[in-house]
Amino acid sequence: MIPHFTNTTAFWALLAIPLITAIHFLQHKTKTQATATLFLLEALAPEAHEGNAWDRLRISRSFWMQILAVLLLTWVLAAPVWPGKGSGQTVVFILDDSANMAPFRQEAVNAVSEDMDTILRCGIPATWVLMGSRASGQPLYRGPSVRQALRALDLWQPREGTHDLAPALRTATAVAGPTGITRLITSTARRVPAGQSARGVGKPLENAGFAGITPVEAAGPGHWRIAVKNNSPSPLRSEISIHTEGGRPPARRSLFLNPGTVTEFEYSLPPESGKAVLRLPTDAFSADNELLLVRSAPAPVAVSMEIPEQSGKIFRNIINSLPGFSPVPDGSDPDLLLLEGKTENASPPGKAAIIFAASGKPSYGAVTAERHPLTDGLNWSGLLIPSIGSMKPGEKAGVLLWQGESPLAWVDGKRLFLNWPWEKSNADRVPAPLLMTRRFMQSVQENLPGTHYGNLPGGTLLSMPAGGKLTQTTPGGERRETVFNGRLPEETGYVEIFPPGEGKTPLFQGSVWFSDARMGDFSHCSTFDTGLPQPHEEALRHMKRDPLAPLWLALAFLALILSWLPPAPDISLRP
Repeated sequence: MIPHFTNTTAFWALLAIPLITAIHFLQHKTKTQATATLFLLEALAPEAHEGNAWDRLRISRSFWMQILAVLLLTWVLAAPVWPGKGSGQTVVFILDDSANMAPFRQEAVNAVSEDMDTILRCGIPATWVLMGSRASGQPLYRGPSVRQALRALDLWQPREGTHDLAPALRTATAVAGPTGITRLITSTARRVPAGQSARGVGKPLENAGFAGITPVEAAGPGHWRIAVKNNSPSPLRSEISIHTEGGRPPARRSLFLNPGTVTEFEYSLPPESGKAVLRLPTDAFSADNELLLVRSAPAPVAVSMEIPEQSGKIFRNIINSLPGFSPVPDGSDPDLLLLEGKTENASPPGKAAIIFAASGKPSYGAVTAERHPLTDGLNWSGLLIPSIGSMKPGEKAGVLLWQGESPLAWVDGKRLFLNWPWEKSNADRVPAPLLMTRRFMQSVQENLPGTHYGNLPGGTLLSMPAGGKLTQTTPGGERRETVFNGRLPEETGYVEIFPPGEGKTPLFQGSVWFSDARMGDFSHCSTFDTGLPQPHEEALRHMKRDPLAPLWLALAFLALILSWLPPAPDISLRP
């Protein structure tokens, strides 16, 4: 079995072999002087004086003893070990999937390669595991081959927005086990938890990029307010090129960007164009250099209202502020009902509706909210409900609000129940209930049949069935097809989402823009190394060291002593 050498630097000692050889080659040669020795011819046997330096080395005891000493000392210093039963360790590299790692991708690959070489010099057999910080499913590589592990890194493309590294680090720790090593490769030291072995491959970079878009609804579809952020420490004058359909030459727009600030400008899509691409000058971080826009048309929602006049004024203003919402035309079937009811059966179960309590019994107490997308981030402390209606939630209802032990609001299928008389409360003067109902109305719009359009930030969670096909086209023309998991990708591009099965009509068409402006700030990036952990004692305990090391050391010193002894004189008798 081939041993593992725990101190490979000891092999530099082998350079002593050519040095010793050179010294022996350059030794002083005895000069020969011709002398009349005819009287000795009969007494001396014939002797050959021919040969070369190598002939002298072959019979030189000093030369060969010194070579033997060097070989033995190198063997002892290299500290060979043989793997025993249960030896070895698992080394897990966690590569930060954040998009701001993209400019340092090659440096990260080089760091993994260097760390692998360092770990191999410890002499303990290793199983390599490469995984991303947002790993889902199988890791990039798992196995003993360094070459295959580095080849697998070709698949690693950091594109994610800001995310928590803790779940990936916990998974890595479980995979490594008690004798293994976990190593985080990132670009920012502040993302490294205390006690975690990590290596930083980043550095500060100047960058300016798109930071967001806001539709200007008053100007109609195809008009936006666009934000550009300068993450550089110095002011920057930049030029945006705007490319539209139809082969028209690109338009140009100059911007002056103050350091560390956001600058906004408005842009309208030409009437004859359905798409536009806005480009900033190329820099080290390309994810936020392009912004793709499509003319969006919100799905029309016809609303029928059968509620008291006072509440109707409030919701009429909400309807007018939401794109696509309008009162139902006469003789048409509404998409959303706003009505007053006394029981949970106040509207057909299959029809989207917001149902208000007609009257109620007196009630007091604070309003508390359950965790739900309709209530997340809302403050309910200012809502005053003097009375609660008589409606009761069904078995499948999800309660949203409570007043004491009484359910105050819940969702049952496509229906939102508000179990209090709206006009007798201060709900129209508190943001939380208005935002909750607005969110519900937007969810109704998103779930209407047909294709939905929009320009959405990356990572947006869509209320569409998962498992369908997601097709993404990058600004460079690369086309990718993946399974839709309910969330839009982070990377900029045009997106189409198709339903599961054989459906050919897309559920969504639009663009995705890189929304995480924090990824464009490289001021906190740095190069650092917390150091690799030492091999665990449990892993070393199973390695078998050379038991004859003292013997080889003694033989090396004996060989040196023999090389220093003078050669024995030739005292052979002559006839």
